Amino acid sequence: MKKERLFYLDFIRAIAVIIILLTHYNARFTEWYMLPAMPEKAILGLYPFNLYIGDLGVSLFFIISGAALMYVYQKKCSIKEFYTKRFLSIYPMFWIAYFVAFLYLFCQLKHIVNPDVPKINILLTIFGMDGYLSGVFPNFYILGEWFLGCIILLYLIFPLLRKLLTTYPKTFCIGIVLLYIPFTFYNIVPMFPSSKILFVRFPEFVFGMLFVLYIKRSRIWMAAAGILILILNTIFKPELPVSFQTTYIGISVFLILVLISYLADTAILQSICKSISKYSYAIFLTHHIIIDEMANRFPMAEISTFDSYILFLVCCCLTIIASWTLYHLHARIMKTIQNLASFRNAKSIE
Repeated sequence: MKKERLFYLDFIRAIAVIIILLTHYNARFTEWYMLPAMPEKAILGLYPFNLYIGDLGVSLFFIISGAALMYVYQKKCSIKEFYTKRFLSIYPMFWIAYFVAFLYLFCQLKHIVNPDVPKINILLTIFGMDGYLSGVFPNFYILGEWFLGCIILLYLIFPLLRKLLTTYPKTFCIGIVLLYIPFTFYNIVPMFPSSKILFVRFPEFVFGMLFVLYIKRSRIWMAAAGILILILNTIFKPELPVSFQTTYIGISVFLILVLISYLADTAILQSICKSISKYSYAIFLTHHIIIDEMANRFPMAEISTFDSYILFLVCCCLTIIASWTLYHLHARIMKTIQNLASFRNAKSIE
């Protein structure tokens, strides 16, 4: 029996998608792309609640990922079924998107991306780990972001996390905290940002699982506490590790948004959020390269605020078109493969 959709997950996922779109567009005005940086040109700002906007978006994605998986597999988790579904939900669409982007950039550059990288390193791309390991191993990273590799690792161990949480909840949560603290507050792995370390992302992912399993609803006092935390963090700007701030701000915003979703639960908003959620992975795969290609065609240091908003809208429209195309191309290919497999099985029976 198919489970009822939880509106708050669609609602928060839609907001997280918009945040990520804003993040990669606004990044064009930061020191990563522009010197001197021009943060005043960023749409809606770069640091809400004294936290980089991209860190907030990623945190929300980790939380809703844990919540969504726990909601689906709360009663039962067949290992074979789980890994099959995760594989099919991640890799085929990623490979299709990568193949198209690879050919596009090949035609643009007149050579492959990173031609000096050993060809064997294409395995990192095949397994979706190129973005995650881009600062450690040279590879052919084009799209997918580091988040993809990190979430793949979390999916791999989700059955174990679920088992430990449902069997030994208190001991498990204490263990998560003990793993989290040293990697968050100390530079244990210098060549790897703490935000990418699995143990640092455990609290967000596990909080999502805990919310579905035990908390279930966001109460007024939870949202009020979240608002107070956001206000204090904005005013006092504590000099705490960014990863630590990301954790408690991400959880606070999640609790606030869950409560807001109860008040904003209308048929129209449900339809909008459901559509964004449906195409969220395709948007995740396509938006960055589209934003880069569009921004490279405009004088970003000279563009007016009004024109910048127009350009962002254009990037969003192109992302919607590309994501819709990718989603349905993937569906058509998978359906064709399924039909071929069924035909071969029928022939073998004959």
